[in-house]
Amino acid sequence: MAEGMKWIKLATNIFDQGKIKLIMKMPAGDTIIAIWLQILTHCGKECQDGILRINDEVPYTADMLAMIFGRETATMKLALETFQRLKMIDVIDGTYCLPNWGKYQSPDKYEIARAKDRKRLQEWRKKQTKKAESPQIETSSAKETFHETFQKRNETPTEPEPDLDKDKDKEPTYRDVSTVPVDKSVDNFSVDHGRAGSLSDSKVGQELLAFSDDSDLQSALKRWAEMRDGKGKPLNPTTVRRNISDLRKLSSDPKVQRAIVEQSIEKKWIGFYALDKKNDGKPKKDCPFCHGSGVYQADDGKYYICNCKDGRGQKEKIS
Repeated sequence: MAEGMKWIKLATNIFDQGKIKLIMKMPAGDTIIAIWLQILTHCGKECQDGILRINDEVPYTADMLAMIFGRETATMKLALETFQRLKMIDVIDGTYCLPNWGKYQSPDKYEIARAKDRKRLQEWRKKQTKKAESPQIETSSAKETFHETFQKRNETPTEPEPDLDKDKDKEPTYRDVSTVPVDKSVDNFSVDHGRAGSLSDSKVGQELLAFSDDSDLQSALKRWAEMRDGKGKPLNPTTVRRNISDLRKLSSDPKVQRAIVEQSIEKKWIGFYALDKKNDGKPKKDCPFCHGSGVYQADDGKYYICNCKDGRGQKEKIS
């Protein structure tokens, strides 16, 4: 007996078919339909091509089917008679069979392929077992063929080694690098501590120093640029314009601007921020005007009280 099917095909519109609708109108219609489904699944499990039989010589009777399906004998006989009248089951030589089984319930192609794969696997295992029991002796010619093939696959063509002494007597040639164009598109500048005036020589440096004519502020800006360069944050056109704009917004007084720049240098800031106002009413030691004394002499030679303690960065005349 062939291996049974794992499932059977069942149309989704089975209950829309005319024969099924007629059975459903009968007094025991639901039971008869259930028996029909039992017969279909039984034929798939037995894999007898839709023939209800135990083997080639012994067919199933109504009493046998009633016992297998757990039904009353009278109910089973009524169901079989109904199926015969509707041509759903034929009786050939006293054997019940489903006439359309081969058309609608043939084994699935996937199941057939799996059965073939299992058979091939079994045959291959048998061959491997036989080889293990009687191992073959390889001949020297076979080994040579294998090694020759392996060598051809992995062989890498070798190039002749260059003659290093061939051109040793020739005079070396030199390239005139003075004609090599220099990329001038990079506008960043890096402060050259060993060359004076390097800041003013770059476009970015010129833009930074053009911000103010105050020499002290220019000096502070140069030291701030050097600090940025030391931190790996060299200025470029975008950062110059942004920071100059921030400095101009913070104050318009060159001396206060210088104090802001000095604050950034001291605190290693790459930008400009408002002066620190937390002084506890005491002059700031890092004040660029009074240096913590509270009094300083201005360019006009007169002395002024420094208001750095108030965070205003302004002065009051005292003489």
